[in-house]
Amino acid sequence: MNKKIIDAIPGITSQLGRINISDRSAFLGFDACIDYIVRIVLDKKDNEETKYFSESSQFGEFLINLDNKSCGVELQTKLSKTGGNMVITANALGNLGIRVECVGTFGFPAILPVFRTMSANCSLHTIGDTISATALEFSNSKVIMFDPGPYNNLTWDGIKNLLGVEMIKQLMSGKQLISFLNWSEIENSSQIWKGVLDEILPAIVQTESKPLFFTDFSDCSRKSKHDILNAIDLLGRFKNYFKVIISLNQNEAGLVARALDLQEDIVDEEFVKELFGKSNTDILVIHRTKDALGYDGVSFEKCETFFCKEPKILTGGGDNFNAGFCYAQLNDFNSFQSLLLANAVSGSYVKSGISPDVDNLIKFLEHFSL
Repeated sequence: MNKKIIDAIPGITSQLGRINISDRSAFLGFDACIDYIVRIVLDKKDNEETKYFSESSQFGEFLINLDNKSCGVELQTKLSKTGGNMVITANALGNLGIRVECVGTFGFPAILPVFRTMSANCSLHTIGDTISATALEFSNSKVIMFDPGPYNNLTWDGIKNLLGVEMIKQLMSGKQLISFLNWSEIENSSQIWKGVLDEILPAIVQTESKPLFFTDFSDCSRKSKHDILNAIDLLGRFKNYFKVIISLNQNEAGLVARALDLQEDIVDEEFVKELFGKSNTDILVIHRTKDALGYDGVSFEKCETFFCKEPKILTGGGDNFNAGFCYAQLNDFNSFQSLLLANAVSGSYVKSGISPDVDNLIKFLEHFSL
């Protein structure tokens, strides 16, 4: 852990202990699913512990060697839990004390009981059947497999018909944070965004200072260049109402850069600034395994992560990072502090399997300042 992080932690933990968040609230949409976290069995022998594929490349080589052959693969489910970018992010924000209105595919016509395990600070509003996702986890990466099913049926007209325009206005009004997540997996995301821009935001009374709009495109490898550019154009419209933040992992940042015809093989600071300049955002964040990068048009920051060699869970690490960054921005932490807090929320989650509350977040950070 580098000295800049160690020196910053005491000030951050002190500020965390003084925060009063009773007036902080958010609106998040629109996905929700049930995650099955699994490991792939490599070998089982009598009286010996089961061995799993430890790295994705190891499993990839196993499959390549089976070309033109058939095989069986044993999966062992570590746990099943609430999932979806919106759900995991909302739950993490709720654990940190933010009141969150959550609109997503929680089950239809009734919300499925599994989602009632989310933070008590999360109020749920369902807009469709949920889906399931199987996350193959390795020590260094994960592969999430899913059938989008109900996600493909989500439309702006459908959401309006279920909730009503006035209810949507009420849910979004007065929020310090509005976040639309999982743009890539919801087929009609851009149409939904446009509906909110056309029919909701002009009617909402805005606060003196702009609230935050936060998005994470998720894995957009299946989206066309035209789709990505359209979403970025829509972000420009959101800037009329919000301070816009885009968060991308390393793979997603590369995909967006290619859609924008930008170079990738350049130094981090230059890459982030180039991407920032084309992406209609006020803050650009890129979160990677070993570090996170941020640029707000003025200062470039780079912050090492709290890397865990033996993670309890990987699925949701990026969502917890996003929740930590939003929480930091809502409470006026600077750019470097925001990256550090985001890394800490993610690091605590990956290590324990549970999104931290403020007390546990402080304890996690203090461990590294000793």
